[in-house]
Amino acid sequence: MLFQSVRPREVPWSLVAIVLVLTAYGVTQVASAVWDPEAPLDLGHEAAAQLQWWMVSLVLMVVISHVSLGAWKSATWVFYGIGVATILMMQLLAGTAFVPEIKGQANWIVITSRIRFQPVEFVKLGVLMGTARVISAPGFDARRLRDTIIGLATAALPSLIIAKDDLGSALTIPPMAFGMLYAAGMQVRWLVVGLALMGCMAVSVVFVLPKDGYQYKRVQAWLHPDEYALTEGYQTQRSMSAIGSGQWLGKGYAAGDQNRLGWVPEKHTDLILSVAGEELGFVGTSMIVLLFIVFAFTGLATAAQCREPFGRYLVTGFICLLLGQGAINISVATGLMPVTGVTLPFFSYGGSSLVAGYIGVGLAVSSCVARRSGGGSRTTLLSA
Repeated sequence: MLFQSVRPREVPWSLVAIVLVLTAYGVTQVASAVWDPEAPLDLGHEAAAQLQWWMVSLVLMVVISHVSLGAWKSATWVFYGIGVATILMMQLLAGTAFVPEIKGQANWIVITSRIRFQPVEFVKLGVLMGTARVISAPGFDARRLRDTIIGLATAALPSLIIAKDDLGSALTIPPMAFGMLYAAGMQVRWLVVGLALMGCMAVSVVFVLPKDGYQYKRVQAWLHPDEYALTEGYQTQRSMSAIGSGQWLGKGYAAGDQNRLGWVPEKHTDLILSVAGEELGFVGTSMIVLLFIVFAFTGLATAAQCREPFGRYLVTGFICLLLGQGAINISVATGLMPVTGVTLPFFSYGGSSLVAGYIGVGLAVSSCVARRSGGGSRTTLLSA
């Protein structure tokens, strides 16, 4: 069955509500970051575009939620394969008009001068589906090391390909994979070992990066901020300065001088937290963190209600994917990590990121509806 009916009582309204609140909060900050008093309603081009993408995302979420989970499960390897093929194609065409290099990265597919998108946001959903399909397969036992390695390898293959040109996006995939495997019953010791190996790999990568490459320079700027304050470390320095200047309550909405004067680069995308920090202070940024914590709890509660294993791990992985991405974005904005170039989910400006996020929410709704066919009993995240 391709389509399914969706009853209002089956929709995880708490998850949908927190996503809507996050997006609305984000739109207000994007509007402040690109404030244009000469535009209608003072909305700059990016803020108006974000509202349009929000409407498109809502429609897609509703449509996707009406597609049965069985249909998504059957199409898993198609999406996974298309995702891997797309990333490989982009690497082959990097530097061309179709996949231009922007700020040292070839992450965008350009259709026209006004139409472009970031395929990696959708590729991550394909990886999510593939990993959930493997973990939910009959006979898979996350307590066995062999099965754990198979599950990790499913996510690691595309992640390693992505890392060549987009290390930030690649770093969002491991939390997703480990989160699903832990929910499936992976032993804590293997979780610790896996995280330790990831840390060692991340450190070792620094020593093999090309010394003239942008990734190496970003790491050096993080380690030696004063030496790179006007070059690769400029973004982080300005972001931290803006956040710090907001103190407890901020300078007032749309009243941040560092924002208004354009001193913070990428302020409506990667460093949107700096706008909230300067204008709304510690209270405003704490609200963002609190909203993501609520998102985590409501998302995992939604996953726990899914009777179908594929849907349960799909929702768990989606929540971990976005939490990992959010943690990376916030860490970059506050100087805890080198600049990686990932957005704050549902919050930063970006059509690709917003649409992909709402597609994930649609998949979560579809997973909840799927429990109807398996009975009404609830399961725990750690059940097989």
